[in-house]
Amino acid sequence: MGMHVLVVLCAGLSAAMALPRLEVRLSDSAGTPIPGARLLLEPLHQGAITNRDGHALFRELPVGEYRLTVRALGYGPAEYVVHLRRDTVLQLVLAPGAVALPEVAVEGNRISGEPTLSISPPLFLAPREVDVHRGQTLGELLRQLPGLSTLSTGPAIAKPVLRGMTGERLLVLTDKLPLYGQVWGAEHAPELDPLVVEALQVLRGTAAVEYGSDALAGAIRVIPKPLSMQPGLRGELRAEGISVNRQGALGLWFEGARGKWGWQMVLSARKAADVETPQGLLANTAFDQYSAALRLQHQLGVHTLLRGRLQLYDARLGIFAGMHLGNLSDLERALRAGRPLVQRPRSYAIEPPYQRVRHRLLELTAEQELPSERRWELVMGWQQSWRQEYDAHRFWNDSLQALFGARPAYDVTLTTWSLRSELEQPGLFSGRLHAVVDLRRQGNVSEGVQRFVPNFLSYLLGGALWQEWFWGRWRAVVGLRGDGIWLSVWRSVAQSWRKSSYRWSGGAAMVSLQRKWLRWDARAGIATGWRPPTVVELYANGVHHGAAIFEVGDSTLPPERLWMAELGLSAHSSRWHGDAAAFLYWFPRFLGSFPAGELILTVRGAFPLFRYRAVPAVLTGVEASLQGELLPWLRLEGQATVLRGWEAEDGTSLYGIPPAQLRLRVHAHGPSVSLLHLPFAELTMTAVAPAATAPHDYAPAPPGYLLWDAALGGTIPLGMTELMLVLEAQNLFNRAYHSAMSRLRYFAAEPGRSISVRLSWRW
Repeated sequence: MGMHVLVVLCAGLSAAMALPRLEVRLSDSAGTPIPGARLLLEPLHQGAITNRDGHALFRELPVGEYRLTVRALGYGPAEYVVHLRRDTVLQLVLAPGAVALPEVAVEGNRISGEPTLSISPPLFLAPREVDVHRGQTLGELLRQLPGLSTLSTGPAIAKPVLRGMTGERLLVLTDKLPLYGQVWGAEHAPELDPLVVEALQVLRGTAAVEYGSDALAGAIRVIPKPLSMQPGLRGELRAEGISVNRQGALGLWFEGARGKWGWQMVLSARKAADVETPQGLLANTAFDQYSAALRLQHQLGVHTLLRGRLQLYDARLGIFAGMHLGNLSDLERALRAGRPLVQRPRSYAIEPPYQRVRHRLLELTAEQELPSERRWELVMGWQQSWRQEYDAHRFWNDSLQALFGARPAYDVTLTTWSLRSELEQPGLFSGRLHAVVDLRRQGNVSEGVQRFVPNFLSYLLGGALWQEWFWGRWRAVVGLRGDGIWLSVWRSVAQSWRKSSYRWSGGAAMVSLQRKWLRWDARAGIATGWRPPTVVELYANGVHHGAAIFEVGDSTLPPERLWMAELGLSAHSSRWHGDAAAFLYWFPRFLGSFPAGELILTVRGAFPLFRYRAVPAVLTGVEASLQGELLPWLRLEGQATVLRGWEAEDGTSLYGIPPAQLRLRVHAHGPSVSLLHLPFAELTMTAVAPAATAPHDYAPAPPGYLLWDAALGGTIPLGMTELMLVLEAQNLFNRAYHSAMSRLRYFAAEPGRSISVRLSWRW
């Protein structure tokens, strides 16, 4: 079944002072909007998904020639050439039949886009890129973007790192709701399966004005598959096999609609054995992971939309057995060896030490279009994150073992209630004005054999205002925010409860300015923000089993303060797109966990000692990306990140800063051949520089390394459905290397060659 494409061009006055924008409006022959269609604009390699009205927007496009690919469920994929000269509305009417794709020159109406509260333009990972590089974790997906890396603890645990910052400084949102998990641990990754991710958006620089103190480094938005109001039942099956740990993964997606109601269900499961490195297997790194989500949507009248979501996540994550050692001699020997000293046959069994992680999420959202070009949105959420960590320690007598042996060493339940109200309306002297109010209540209960995290209750009240203005080729954004936080902590001291209370308040602000030319774009901005210390930073005192370290907090730590400045430059043409940003972060007080250079022997084993401190610090760096079409069928992509961090008082390197990295990718795509549509092949080289050694670290920083990856795939139409197949090889030459951003680097090399097969079948 093919389709006819009817192109309707809406001509009018254009704005010659700004780069053009292209809006695509997609509907069927009856005029019904087609939501959830995937659009890909080459050679810029920009992706978009049509919303519930069948609309999608490409912003700030250079004048030139583009190839637009449209893929919609129930229709065959289509490509056509667009000659873009000015802001344009492109209306596509899709109907069954043969595909007719003429070359079109478009000149059309001025259209508006959503303001962006960031100095640098947000990064976007389109659905097709997600399908090709989905991987095992959210962090693995994000490494495709410049400036992003991961802090990993084995194959299943990877925290995103943006410009050297993670955890309590980098906010992860599922759609528009922040994901409130136990982010304080280095081995506490976002509770999300990449099988349920449709696309990703990254807000760089700082998002402290928009989202508060949890987003000093920025924000990552996980975009789900759009929920369609089109009648009928649709579905998708995603399957994945990974050789390096004999992993299998399966995801199922169903959706339908009736009248003004729409629904969507997503299920996923993942199971893996011990991971293999070039130096041998890593014992007890098996894991299993399950998730489910149900979304409902109701169109209430013409201008109001209601949405609800229930999301569940459950995982058991094995912790490498070679990190948990019984005495100081074994620990010192393991740190010197740099390779696994514990060897076992490969197994799917998960034994202590391991983590059990469960996350429950409930969201209710209301969106309303108001008179006078105003828009209001309310997002309410309830989340519960339950984490248990079991250690490998056995008590010295059978009675204690029977009493405490089956209990988790670390058992924490974090419950969060949140509410966010946002109003958008015409601003002062034109532009758009946003006003936000945030409320949050968060409570933690610790139960396990030891209370690494004490019980606490916190409240947050925050508000923000920001506005965007345009003057010809100039764009300016100004934003202000204020937050108040109340914290009460209960600690068990000498068989009694001791309460401590804290009150903090602080503000955030940002100013950015942007100037556009026909093929160039320059930008500059400054921002400031703050965050209070977390309960772990204040009161940690014990073994952190997942990370296999002994951490000590400091109850006198002050709030963290940040000042940052950024300069950026972009260049565009019909065949090339480049972007570069230079940034500087100054922390009068930087809160972090630093190695103390000591080994601690406890009844649970021997562990490296880390202490939380506040130090003046500087982070500075450059990130750049380049995409170019060498030939009509051949594209070159490159990205580079250079980052350095040091303590301002003595100039020593900050612990945990990612080393410089260069990534080059050659992407070839060809015409459809027989049953294979949109075939492609990729070859990727990643060069990582040697890392800087931080003071008192327990091993020298690892040397640099070079990795090669490859991928190929395509789409096979199956009647009214389509099947996408991808074959990917990572660490193609089975290189043995240690990553500075891995907690396993003290004990073992990173995973070796991995062959992945991914299948996606849509109907």
